[in-house]
Amino acid sequence: MSTIPTEITAATESSLNVESIKGLMDAFDPAALLPDLSKVFGSLVTVCRIAVLLGPVILLILGLAYLFLSPKEANYYFGYRCYFGMGSVRAWRFTQRMAGLCLGGLGLVLTVIMAVITGGYGSMDVMDMVWNAVNCLIWEAVLALVATLTINLTAMALFDAKGEKRRRWTKGQS
Repeated sequence: MSTIPTEITAATESSLNVESIKGLMDAFDPAALLPDLSKVFGSLVTVCRIAVLLGPVILLILGLAYLFLSPKEANYYFGYRCYFGMGSVRAWRFTQRMAGLCLGGLGLVLTVIMAVITGGYGSMDVMDMVWNAVNCLIWEAVLALVATLTINLTAMALFDAKGEKRRRWTKGQS
């Protein structure tokens, strides 16, 4: 068995005062380092509300911009651009009107619905509120995609690539 010289143990005991370290650790409260949870969850409600309402408000603004601020002729900078809507001035104006009505209407309806849904976030459990917000965001994205596809498919059905109105087929035509 090895013995430790008394000079080494005396030196380490004087430099490492174990009792003072224990006293400091007993007085240390790790919970004091955490933020106030009521403030964190209070701001979480606000973050969820803003996240859910941001998409519909953007759709509403885009719809109004396409209706009232779109240029009179096709361009590559501003306006709702799709392949079949840029062939002529007639196709461009129709596409802008269609995009404005679809996206603006969807934005208005979603803004009202999401405002009603997010109004109850203050009384919900935190995890239920977050999952509700995620579900709302998914539904908003899907509905925006459906609106975009509707606008593009309608422009494709009514206009050809040159922007000319497509002819309706009747039984006598071949």
